[in-house]
Amino acid sequence: MTTDFSYSTTYILDKSHFSETYDASAPSDNANKVYLLAGLLSLAGLSLLLLTEIEPFIAWFIIALAGLEIFSLRFRKPWWLARQLISKAANTELTLHINEEGVSSKSLHVESTILWADINKIEQTSQGWMLFHTKGKNYVAGRCLSEQANEFIQAKSRTES
Repeated sequence: MTTDFSYSTTYILDKSHFSETYDASAPSDNANKVYLLAGLLSLAGLSLLLLTEIEPFIAWFIIALAGLEIFSLRFRKPWWLARQLISKAANTELTLHINEEGVSSKSLHVESTILWADINKIEQTSQGWMLFHTKGKNYVAGRCLSEQANEFIQAKSRTES
């Protein structure tokens, strides 16, 4: 006689959780694109400034956009964390439930369920699990999971591939 797997835990959505979530889920491969865009904007702005009779304000505006692009790359994580920490989800308690049907989370403001059937790919990160599904991706922090829950998700990841 086998029993269905079921695991529940509760944790606080604090700064360390949001930071871990960002580190696991944020794309890190677009830095070269940002630098390229900033370089092209700078070149375009300088060209307008030096080679045309157009109003210098427009050229300086384009150059400022290049600086803003580089600034946004440098402060992407702090800005994202600040937005999360002033949101209504910050410092609230979240209940995570994992069973044979899927992964459910419930907090004061949000209740969601991702069915295993809707999950296209499960990827293990250095600190947890990234669940790719039809509506996007979600991160499950490994620090809040038991050893059995980690093994269950790992078994699910093998069946998904």
